[in-house]
Amino acid sequence: MSSESGRKSPRELKAQAKMNLAQAAQTETYVSITEKNWRALIQSQQTQIDMLSTMMNTMETLATWSEMNDLLEQQIEKLNSHSEQTQEMLTEFQDTLQKQAQQIQLQTSDSMKNFQSQAGKASEEFSKKLCSAEKQTKSSLKKIIAASLIPTILLIIWELIRHIWLLT
Repeated sequence: MSSESGRKSPRELKAQAKMNLAQAAQTETYVSITEKNWRALIQSQQTQIDMLSTMMNTMETLATWSEMNDLLEQQIEKLNSHSEQTQEMLTEFQDTLQKQAQQIQLQTSDSMKNFQSQAGKASEEFSKKLCSAEKQTKSSLKKIIAASLIPTILLIIWELIRHIWLLT
């Protein structure tokens, strides 16, 4: 600065101009928020608050770990009870079938003894018929035993299916 007139010298003015141009060449970014942006920001915060409220209300209705554990234990107890009942029924059914089979065998053996004693007295043709009747009796006995096992097998399959459905 010139001390005499209080004005800047041409050299000082030139330096000042260079400095101003250098500052003008540097760009800086800035954010401008409009009213539309501001409202959208506030609305998004309100939506997040609503979502959190909904989640917190839902959390209160979900089952706890201990409640799920108790429910599972109850189901296991029911399943065990049904399993025991099924086992008892199956045992009773098998016992009944065995008794019936023994009765049939006793009756068949008695019949066979009677037939055999009569066969010795009868003719050869009667002996052939008796042998045929014996085979039919054995075949019938096998069929009866096989037929009596079918309900047992069906009962077992039914109970297995029922227990599988109870588990799921």
